[in-house]
Amino acid sequence: LSVNPVGMLTNAFISDGQSVVQATKSARNSAIRYYVGIVLAILFFGGFMVKSYMEEKIFDRDVERVLAFYKHAAPGSISDGDERNARWLVYKYKGKKDKLWRRLEAKYGVPVRHSWEWEDDGEADVEAEETNLDKGDDDDASATDNSKPAEGEEPDL
Repeated sequence: LSVNPVGMLTNAFISDGQSVVQATKSARNSAIRYYVGIVLAILFFGGFMVKSYMEEKIFDRDVERVLAFYKHAAPGSISDGDERNARWLVYKYKGKKDKLWRRLEAKYGVPVRHSWEWEDDGEADVEAEETNLDKGDDDDASATDNSKPAEGEEPDL
């Protein structure tokens, strides 16, 4: 509301010079920019999460590869089954894994393979046979049984 020079109260609409159609388009474009910005932010930060996830999977795969290598190339050594040492080696040679694989091959003279490429030599497939040590002793055990006789029976003398 405002007062004009004659003293009448007037109501003036203050705008930025846009028509109703232009204002509608501007509001629509603002909403589109807002949602596109949200989608781009999700993709940007989600990309870092995916990258981190993939790096962790590759790291774990390489640690498994080093452990399988030591299991087959140097069984019974300190490094055989030492996950901390394997993780340290893979971390140390991050970005230079080819160099790590070449050095391990040169040191032990065994090619470095992935963990699923090693032959298990039947160790995992062959289960230990359960041997019943009392199998042949069943007849002897009954003959030397010194338990008390059941009620109503006479003891053997």
